[in-house]
Amino acid sequence: MPNPPDAAEAAEPVFVGIDLGTSAVKVLAVTTSGRELTAGAEFYGLLTPQPDFVEQNADDIYNATMRVLERVLADVRQRGSQVSAIGFSSAMHGVLAVDARGEPISNVITWLDRRSAAIADGWRADGTGLDLYRRTGAPTHPMLPLTKLRWLRENDPDLFGRAARFIGLKELFVFRWTGEWLVDWGLAAATGLFSVHAPEWDGRALELACVTPERLSRPAPPSTALRTFRAEIARELRLAPGCAVVLASSDGALANIGIGASLAGDLALTLGTSGAIRVLVDAPSLDAAGRTFCYYADDTRYIVGGPTSSAGAALDWIFALLLDELPKDERFARAAELAAGVAPGAGGLVVLPFLSGERAPYWRSSLRGAFEGLDLSHDRATIVRAGFEGVVFGMNAVYEAVKTTAGVAQRLLLSGGLTRAPLVRTLLADVFGLPAVQPHQQEASAFGAALLAAQAIGAIADATASARAAGYDEPTQPQPATQAAYRDAYARYTRFVAAHLELYA
Repeated sequence: MPNPPDAAEAAEPVFVGIDLGTSAVKVLAVTTSGRELTAGAEFYGLLTPQPDFVEQNADDIYNATMRVLERVLADVRQRGSQVSAIGFSSAMHGVLAVDARGEPISNVITWLDRRSAAIADGWRADGTGLDLYRRTGAPTHPMLPLTKLRWLRENDPDLFGRAARFIGLKELFVFRWTGEWLVDWGLAAATGLFSVHAPEWDGRALELACVTPERLSRPAPPSTALRTFRAEIARELRLAPGCAVVLASSDGALANIGIGASLAGDLALTLGTSGAIRVLVDAPSLDAAGRTFCYYADDTRYIVGGPTSSAGAALDWIFALLLDELPKDERFARAAELAAGVAPGAGGLVVLPFLSGERAPYWRSSLRGAFEGLDLSHDRATIVRAGFEGVVFGMNAVYEAVKTTAGVAQRLLLSGGLTRAPLVRTLLADVFGLPAVQPHQQEASAFGAALLAAQAIGAIADATASARAAGYDEPTQPQPATQAAYRDAYARYTRFVAAHLELYA
């Protein structure tokens, strides 16, 4: 919770992190010690104009962000403080067409969009996908702007031709605020168009996307700090002279930074609408089979990891099916209560939560979910328990791929709404066989953006060290008595996954 004002605050520099998420924007103001002063959020929706299309209105997100940011900045000023720098986090893989004035001429095509699945599947089948992965560190999948641009070129040539540039949401903010077209290395890496071996656009990827570098933003280090704002923005936000906007990085990289996951053995795990596992490394590290991503994190480090498509979204579908008598905001708590009353392994029932395909470690947009082993003895509590277990098993499958390149973990550092539930933390600890640690600061990506902004202007030496200093809850330890049951249940899960991969080959 935000802390009440006190006299010491005016003397302490303040840094703001903005996280442009899939479903909401979150804005966080903190001090150099990591103490939260104030925060705000606003939700916005997804647009699904036809099957496989998942979009957002860029101006809706921009306006929502400006409203929340103005409230947070006003609260900071009321406390007698001024903001020294603002750092930006953003969800990865979105693409937006803009005209020569920088105004949107399309919706944002989000990471959830699957319209380019046939292109991605074709490249994976003919070896182009693995070649691109070795060049860019991005597994070929319809989430990538690379495949989306190729789809636009083939299926909407009018829009493709009219677009002066193709950008992401953060780039729109930076341009509207400063007049510069810049993209940080972290988000650039997540386009599938950026070399993992040198911070520059990859020629072969650009050729396949049918674009030139002039139609993209200029890549810049995540520490890039801009201090020249458009006059109308400076007036609207009432920014202090010298305030900087720092590009920062992607939401995944900043979540690692915001939970302090940079020590040897630290494995960052995020569970929200989707899931992800990430490890910070000092040099590019690629998987021989292309199962994991390798993206720039900050100016000197990379993140190796894998995202899932199915986590909270799959559970919400199960809860809506089985707990429809309850209001939506009460279903999760009731589901967790029901699941807690069922023994580990869910009586042999396995839920494959691939309701929208799956990303890591399979990268199959055509894969679909299933209930396996269902029998007359199972009730809704059993199904709910199997749903929770299936989501966690999916994360463990990603970890098995990640550890082949990034090493064995010693602890899980958690973020995301699902990890706030004790049941989920216990499941994670028991299935992974590792202590599961929840940081005090729950808004990991916004916190990471604020701390990286502070580091970029020299206010702190190490953003991840400052995040660790903000503190953690007591770890949830794995329980040997249940680990054996989960080993058997996970083995059963992997057998069913293998069978479904054959079915959907």
